[in-house]
Amino acid sequence: MKLLTALERLVYRAVLPLRRRSLRNRSVSIISNDCFSSFMYRFYGIPFNSPFAGLFIMPDDYIALLREPSVLDAPIRMTTAADSRWRDRLADLPDYPLGILPGGIEIHFLHYATADEARSKWTRRVPRIDWNNCIVKFSQNNGCTDEHLRSFDALPYPNKVAFTTHPVPGLKSVFPLSEFSGEAQLGKYWKIADLHYNFARHADSILDGKA
Repeated sequence: MKLLTALERLVYRAVLPLRRRSLRNRSVSIISNDCFSSFMYRFYGIPFNSPFAGLFIMPDDYIALLREPSVLDAPIRMTTAADSRWRDRLADLPDYPLGILPGGIEIHFLHYATADEARSKWTRRVPRIDWNNCIVKFSQNNGCTDEHLRSFDALPYPNKVAFTTHPVPGLKSVFPLSEFSGEAQLGKYWKIADLHYNFARHADSILDGKA
């Protein structure tokens, strides 16, 4: 996938006010199982009204969290990725802070340098979530199966979208991305630059709840 050049980054920053001006919903809370929330908030230069930034969550844990969102109000216990029950599947990653919520739900703070930083930003941003103005996004990565997608589709969130590599008949929330057609997953971990090129064209639909 293409990386941003210095000139492209300059242009990207220069047009940010135009993108933000065209966006109607500037206070949306984005719930996500990967770094997509970070990208969206930065893409438009709007406040981080969600703690789901700079992190990822494995599919089983993400579905469990969405079924019982009250776990977000509980204190998060910090440890390291070495203690993750998913460690065998994440062996190619460096160590990073890991947060654990009730029920063993793991929050993988991949892009945080320290546990203190991760806990501070998570704790500060959780109260910003507006469940009456939110987009719930799921990506087919980290071992996500069609069964996970069916579970996600059944959740009672009015504005939700599941990015996938392929259509899944009968699931209204599925949004297949043609650029990933034929691949098993959307990519185990995406770089921000990759997200710019693959999802920028979907940004308005997602934040406006039309995807």
